[in-house]
Amino acid sequence: MLIEFYSIIYKQSLIMKKLLLIFAILFAFNGYGQASTENEILRLSNQIFKWEVENKIDSVAQIFHDKFLVVGSDGNIQTKTQYISRLKSGNFIHDSIAVEENKITVANNTATAIGKGKFYVTVSGKKVSLHLSYIEVFTRKNADMPWNVLVMKANVLDK
Repeated sequence: MLIEFYSIIYKQSLIMKKLLLIFAILFAFNGYGQASTENEILRLSNQIFKWEVENKIDSVAQIFHDKFLVVGSDGNIQTKTQYISRLKSGNFIHDSIAVEENKITVANNTATAIGKGKFYVTVSGKKVSLHLSYIEVFTRKNADMPWNVLVMKANVLDK
């Protein structure tokens, strides 16, 4: 009888260990999914900067949400149409962008990229170097839909 009792406890112990292992694996995959999404947003943020430097404005336009707004370092607010027109005009050219820091946060179907970097631009023919902080807000309708940029905001860190 005592042997049967220990046998039952041993079997229950094995079952508990298996359940704990399953929960640990599920928890790890959930964390991996979050990290994967953060990496996706980081890649998109970097890709937008790359496209702006390469003057691939149509690619930039495709990732912007229809209700996209950008607030420049001068406080000027532009719609998607206005910002894309400005980029296409040649009066505002991204010569290079050197990202110094970029922190990604994801909550459900909203994500942010917050960072800072050196932005080398040409404005109306004049070369300008700007040290900026920025925030990009990404959104999607659901997990099966692609991410779009809803808002971008830049602030001058130093002159």
